[in-house]
Amino acid sequence: MPNPFHWDFVTPGLPDSAFEDAPGFSPTPLELRVMLLAHLRPRADSLVWDVGGGTGALALEIARLMPGGAVHTLERDPEAIELLELNRQRFDIHNLHIHAGEAPEDLALLPPRPDRVLLEVGRPLEDVLRAVWEALQPSGRLVISTVNLEGLVKATDTLAQLGAHDVQVVQATVHRMQRRGSQAKLAAAEPLFVIAAER
Repeated sequence: MPNPFHWDFVTPGLPDSAFEDAPGFSPTPLELRVMLLAHLRPRADSLVWDVGGGTGALALEIARLMPGGAVHTLERDPEAIELLELNRQRFDIHNLHIHAGEAPEDLALLPPRPDRVLLEVGRPLEDVLRAVWEALQPSGRLVISTVNLEGLVKATDTLAQLGAHDVQVVQATVHRMQRRGSQAKLAAAEPLFVIAAER
C-alpha cells in the first residue's frame, strides 16, 4: 500500500509527484488539472462521471474538493485501474468509485444522471459523446480533453449537432523549467485542447 499523502491546502493542484505512476501512465500535469477543474465547475454535491480515468489524478482532485458528492470513473486498462486504486488509497478518498469497463458499452455501470462529465477523447468518439450527453442532466456540464485536432473537430461538430450551449474551446500548453548542469530551459508538455459545454 502506498504511503499516505498529506495535503492541507484548500487550493486544487496536488503535486504530480504525489501520484503513483507507471511506464506509459503519468498523471495529467498539475496546471492542466486546475484548468480542467475550472471548466468542469463541480458543486459540493455533484455526481461526476470521469470516462477514461487513467491514473486518477484528476478524479482525485475533484473528489477531495466535494466531500458531499461522488466521482465515478470508468477505465478499461487493468494497469490504470491498479494505479487508480493505489492513488485512491494513498489520498484516503472514499467518494471516488472505480469501474472496470469501456465506453459506451459499460456506461450503464455508472450511476444515472450525472451533472458533470469528464471525457477523454478516444474512439469511437461520436458514439461515446452522444451516450454521455444523453445521460447528462439538463444544465449539466461536459468537459472533453483531447491532444489532437481530429478529436477537437469531431467533438465540436458533434456538440453543435446536439445543440450544446456555451461551448468553449481552449488550447493549453504548459512549459516548465528544467535544469541540466548550468543550463536552464523551458520544456513543454503535450498541448491539450479543452472543450467545455452545457446541456
